[in-house]
Amino acid sequence: MIQVIDLYRSFKMAEKELGILKGVSFEIQKGEMLAIVGASGVGKSTLLTLLGALDRPTSGKIIFDGVDLFSQSDSELALFRNQKIGFIFQFHHLLHDFSALENVMMPGLIRRMDPKNLKTSALELLKAVGLSHRLDHKPGELSGGEQQRVAIARALVLSPQLILADEPTGNLDTHTSDEVFDLLKTLNEKRGITFVLVTHNEKLSLQAGRLIKMIDGTISSSP
Repeated sequence: MIQVIDLYRSFKMAEKELGILKGVSFEIQKGEMLAIVGASGVGKSTLLTLLGALDRPTSGKIIFDGVDLFSQSDSELALFRNQKIGFIFQFHHLLHDFSALENVMMPGLIRRMDPKNLKTSALELLKAVGLSHRLDHKPGELSGGEQQRVAIARALVLSPQLILADEPTGNLDTHTSDEVFDLLKTLNEKRGITFVLVTHNEKLSLQAGRLIKMIDGTISSSP
């Protein structure tokens, strides 16, 4: 499904070039759950940003279903993100003036999808993540774990092929973290959605289908 080929990303800092990714290569298979682990600053989030086409590499390629992502224009990449990728972040980035149901529907409303069909999908997803009783609650009325469940449902509402999750349990207590990770595994197994997770939590990462370790901008191991 996805090939990452000799990926480099560097940034200019004053008069110096700071290398973040240094020749990263690996593949992601359709329907797998892949965890990327490593210490802070090794390039995990930068890699996730490139996988989501939110940034362009200094050099190298990402091939998504046979298409070289970065041969495309910015507008084509924006369409790709909207249609193919779902994002889950450590901080939920929910809209606080809107209900859980409205937050889940928001990506489709922005795309001007039919509200009736969109609402049906959002209701189904909120039921799947255990929040059918919290539809009309705003984020401030939800616990941290419930807010993350809303964020997960929102990431899924447009039926993306790939979910990118950056520390999806990093802001949660241990019990809630376990519950949210179990939910992600269930969605992966039952819906066949491809997940790529960046996490510091090695205990949880070991439960993923495959684990990649990063050290200093490179892949240390990729079974």
